[in-house]
Amino acid sequence: MKKVLSVRSNRIYLYAVMLYMVLCVLIYWDHRLDIMNTTVYAFSYKYGLMPRGVLGSFLLLYDSVVPFDAISYNTIYFISEIATAILFVMLLWFIIAVFSRVSDRQLVAAKGIMAPFILISIPFFVTVDMFGRLDVFLIILTLFCLILIIYEKAEWLIIPAVTLAGLIHEGFVFMNLNIILVLLLYKCVFKKERRRYYIIILALTFILPSVIFLYCEFFSHNFDEAVYNECFALAEKVSFDNIPHREVLLHEILGADVAGLEVIYRIWNFEDSVIFLPLFSPYIVLMVAVFRRYAKSAKNPTDKFITFIVLAGPLTLVPELILKCDYGRYVYAILFYYLAIFLVLLALRDKRVEETVSVWKGIVLRHKVLSLLGIAYLFVFIPFKGYRICDIVTFITEQIWGTMT
Repeated sequence: MKKVLSVRSNRIYLYAVMLYMVLCVLIYWDHRLDIMNTTVYAFSYKYGLMPRGVLGSFLLLYDSVVPFDAISYNTIYFISEIATAILFVMLLWFIIAVFSRVSDRQLVAAKGIMAPFILISIPFFVTVDMFGRLDVFLIILTLFCLILIIYEKAEWLIIPAVTLAGLIHEGFVFMNLNIILVLLLYKCVFKKERRRYYIIILALTFILPSVIFLYCEFFSHNFDEAVYNECFALAEKVSFDNIPHREVLLHEILGADVAGLEVIYRIWNFEDSVIFLPLFSPYIVLMVAVFRRYAKSAKNPTDKFITFIVLAGPLTLVPELILKCDYGRYVYAILFYYLAIFLVLLALRDKRVEETVSVWKGIVLRHKVLSLLGIAYLFVFIPFKGYRICDIVTFITEQIWGTMT
């Protein structure tokens, strides 16, 4: 009887998530693509091993086999719709994977942690900033890897998945690879009977995307002006209003230093951070308290090592925070990491995570009203954006410092 109720509860949860998906599409979807998200289709392997050339190469291949001109805004829009639908399916699959593997005692806790994970993830990818962005494909592949890790089947597929992700966007190394590496290292430590298998997967998972990143960052920006002009014309053709993202083209093709063109974004980053951190501080305090409880449960060197790598995983984003300017994306990446890794460790039935979550489940159940207010307050920040962190932060900064365009 208890099992039947659990299955029914899981189904209701999934139906609620699907309803939330529909509502997010109706509320947040702007039905257009940002120029950043169309310009990347101008890059392809037609010119050699070019950064972010996967989707552009696919577009050229598709155009060569269909009887109409597929190199258009409408085609990219359709691809983005398909990618978003696949992302939604992957999120549902991830939920099913976690709920099917957690212990019965931890199912309620898993649903509680899954709630903010879903609440921030779905609207994030239907905003005009993120709809069709390369991050959609990176998260699809990341979720695929996490599902393989949970089910502990065909985990060798992680290697081609992360390689493809690195080719789609070299920034995958800093933004999303961290959680996969940490979990594989976790398995190297605790899955002693398959340690050699996991060491090989871990090594290749780290090496292949890293090599791609190093090549893309230091050796690939050597194309001539003719290639730049051709890509610029293609980017004009596929954009909604024939205006491409010039900074991306200059940097990725000619290797130009575009820091001077991104000054306004840096100002936004500073202003947004000053406002966002105090507003988001209740969640930061809560996360620190959970981390402290988890860290205190480490009683031996192995547990302390695992604690360190689990909690330090998002430090891979520090170079992005210093050198780049998409702070909305980075905030989401940090939250994605911590929520997802605790969910996966629950699914793997890690004893220390289960103990930590059990303690906090008791606190949450004793303070139900406060907990519901905490979930409600999260909607103040939803949806997170691309360059700007979120709308409420943008609104406040504009009231204080004025509008900058």
